[in-house]
Amino acid sequence: MGKCLFLHLAPGVANIAATLLGLATFWNPSLPPELFFGVFANAFVLIPVQLGYLYYLAKKRQNPGWSLEGIVVYNQPVSWSRYFIWVPAILVPTAIIFAALEPITRWLETLIGVSVLAKYQMTGGSEISGGVLFANIVLTGILVPITEELYFRGYLLPRMPSQFGRLKPAAHSFLFSIYHFRTPWMIPVRTLGILPLIYATIHTHSVRPGTIAHCLVNLANFSDSISRRVGSQ
Repeated sequence: MGKCLFLHLAPGVANIAATLLGLATFWNPSLPPELFFGVFANAFVLIPVQLGYLYYLAKKRQNPGWSLEGIVVYNQPVSWSRYFIWVPAILVPTAIIFAALEPITRWLETLIGVSVLAKYQMTGGSEISGGVLFANIVLTGILVPITEELYFRGYLLPRMPSQFGRLKPAAHSFLFSIYHFRTPWMIPVRTLGILPLIYATIHTHSVRPGTIAHCLVNLANFSDSISRRVGSQ
């Protein structure tokens, strides 16, 4: 149980610590905070920590090359036609849950208070924002979801402790929500919203449909930023 909690939460602790350290050390008002929590922390901490641990285990197992066989358990092939079933089956209930719980999420955000990153605001340097936005989209929208699905759903989910019993999926979802330390007010909606992805992964024994759905959800978060930037051209 202790190892389970540590492996779920340690990458999040490392990520938020690196973000705050980077902001405290290098930030100035001409740099966007996304450069640190969207680019710096993801590229140099979050992704290396999760993938590094998986490949450390793979090397101990003496897997050849870049194989994660036996480490990422839920890695069964899925036919292309099945993606058109499973990806919507994940996205539709997830969207409904996030929309239905939005008032609660906003209330919790107000109750918990201002984010620790709120004081870091860019006042200039608009030239860099395009490059930072692109890097953030690639990392947060694509590479981080791939890494998280391999680590959380491929490795940790099938190894949830037996003490959780039938609550293994819910416990895994809750821990994954806590792991996002930067947005604690989203713990309830994330816990419920990620369940369709978790059950789809368990049913298909594959992280692949969930990875595509996860990428689409994260990429959708950038729609407003992209629209504003295009409109300003």
